[in-house]
Amino acid sequence: MEFNLFKKSELTYWLWLSLRLGNQNKIFQRLLDCFEGSSYAIYKADESALRKAEILNDIQISRLLDKRLDESLTIQGYCRNNSVGIVTYGDSLYPESLKAMKEPPILFYYMGALPNLNKRLCVSVVGTRNMTEYGMRSCYKIAYELASAGAVVVSGMALGIDSVAHAGAIGGRGTTVAVLGCGIDVIYPKQHRKLRKYICENGAVITAYHPGTPAYKNNFPERNAIISALSEGTVIVEAPRHSGALITAECAAEQSRTVYALPGSIEEPMSEGPNELIKNGAMAITGARDILEYYFENHSPLVNSVKLRQGELSSDFDMGMLDEVGIQVTKLRRGPKETPEALLKKLNSELNDNKEQNSDYYSVPKMKRINETTATESKQEPESAKKSTVDQSIIDTLTADERSVWEGMPCDRPVSVDEIAKSGHDVSSLIATLTMLEIKGLISTLPGGMYLRK
Repeated sequence: MEFNLFKKSELTYWLWLSLRLGNQNKIFQRLLDCFEGSSYAIYKADESALRKAEILNDIQISRLLDKRLDESLTIQGYCRNNSVGIVTYGDSLYPESLKAMKEPPILFYYMGALPNLNKRLCVSVVGTRNMTEYGMRSCYKIAYELASAGAVVVSGMALGIDSVAHAGAIGGRGTTVAVLGCGIDVIYPKQHRKLRKYICENGAVITAYHPGTPAYKNNFPERNAIISALSEGTVIVEAPRHSGALITAECAAEQSRTVYALPGSIEEPMSEGPNELIKNGAMAITGARDILEYYFENHSPLVNSVKLRQGELSSDFDMGMLDEVGIQVTKLRRGPKETPEALLKKLNSELNDNKEQNSDYYSVPKMKRINETTATESKQEPESAKKSTVDQSIIDTLTADERSVWEGMPCDRPVSVDEIAKSGHDVSSLIATLTMLEIKGLISTLPGGMYLRK
């Protein structure tokens, strides 16, 4: 395991500053500007220099005039002896996304293999502790697919949805990061001691709280703000009204991050939060593809569409994985039996029937809106009457394999990879071929790993 190689004194002064000002606050960035970004310069400053900055009150100045370093050195010794890394605001590994927070941490602690979050796409997946079977299965699938495609799945290691999000990412052989609301040495919740070990092997646990800090209730809104700040988007899977997960959604919206929500039954209390978010402008999703499509369209190197397809084919819920990583699932309510796609259609129908009460929903463009008449319900044109919108010049660029797959797909209905493979195609190479056909605009990808020829 590699740690950032600070000079001893430099790290000592960052720790001293975080202890004197509080590790998350509004002023330390301005204070750093006044002292050329140096924690040591702040440490050496006398009262006159601190007052000259004109951003500190008397209490803060008094604290900064306390130059004792014993607590800082004790923390350093603990971290050195317990494989705990520290990333400070001045470190290149410090996530740029955190610097935009209203109250960014001066430093944070981590255990495990911390990825360079400045070079990865992070998506947070959070929700209620009291999940239904529907929420558990959907969360696992979404996290599995995100991780398979190369995204880092961020969550809070709490009971319920958070823990399943980490398990899904581990099942997808990807990277996951847990943000704690307590000190790095505190196991909370205690049931997740084994899960924490697996997270460290497949990513990292991080916290802005100094060692020894208990899991105080007031810590979690700050923890939630870090979760959303680290992520380009936040997915709310299941959450009742007034849930802590909705605080994360609020933080994400305030931080100009995208909020995604999994549609649920309009009769299920655990889906009230996501459904309300969708009404108020959150993007409804039914799988990881809805989140990652933007990155695929813009050819982002952060995610891999071929690996996503492989993940979609193998992302079925695995209770054995939850058992393996130490997640104990008590008896759950079944929740809705319908698919997320069917539930989204029902939600849209309910919204359409109450347009006046849901005016906010219609004032905000949606990523996904189920039409009143779906393709399967509409009258199908005869095959001979269908007109292709595909440019012949694109067809002329196809390889023999691409042409064989494309011409073998029906024009009137979506098909799965397995169905296409029955024509004699190898599944592993078929996925790559379908990716190229999508890039060339000859097929569309639908939820559930289905493909439609254009």
